[in-house]
Amino acid sequence: MPLTFLPPVPPSAPAPNRGPDDYLTMQQVTEEIAFERDGWGAERRHKVTELFDALAPEWHTRGGEDRLRPTRDALARGGVPDGGLAVEIGSGTGIQTQPLLEKFEHVVSVDLSAGMLSLAPRRERVSLMRADACELPLSPGSADAIVCVNAYLFPTEYARVLRPHGRVVFVSTSGAQTPIYLPPEKVVSAVENVFGEVHAISSAYEWSVWTIVTRSA
Repeated sequence: MPLTFLPPVPPSAPAPNRGPDDYLTMQQVTEEIAFERDGWGAERRHKVTELFDALAPEWHTRGGEDRLRPTRDALARGGVPDGGLAVEIGSGTGIQTQPLLEKFEHVVSVDLSAGMLSLAPRRERVSLMRADACELPLSPGSADAIVCVNAYLFPTEYARVLRPHGRVVFVSTSGAQTPIYLPPEKVVSAVENVFGEVHAISSAYEWSVWTIVTRSA
């Protein structure tokens, strides 16, 4: 498994204060979706849509500059080229879209939740799309990067949509206490199972963890 770890940026604040009951169940779901053929289906899709529609009105409270720094760090230190098209998975109300606009020419922000997308700002160079990330309405080989900030990994679909040398950017803003989380080694393994030959870089920014997997041509 070709995975390089860069030096971490040390924490400047206390770790998130979450108990295992807050994240372990969703982490198991995240792993099932990434590795199992039947890990995602109509029932799970419905439950996730309902959950995030309900959370939409208060989702903006989870923003702030400190929440954007891990994504900026990943894009800066992870060797992601400027320009091109990024597909933002689980974009919600657009909290994490700004760092992508600073790196990419255009961003397609995808979410299952109509409630979330209705509260996302309309911006130049951003296309909002209500869609299931396991069946993206995008052409094969059309994206330079798939960006998952606290969002599920669908390796087979991401392989279809990415260009040669395209990247999967997987950011967990609360590190191992993030509900939608996979350790770096599992991110690489899940992607490698579908993509074939890859290389990957991972690091930590304060309490967050990020991993970038690049497919070979």
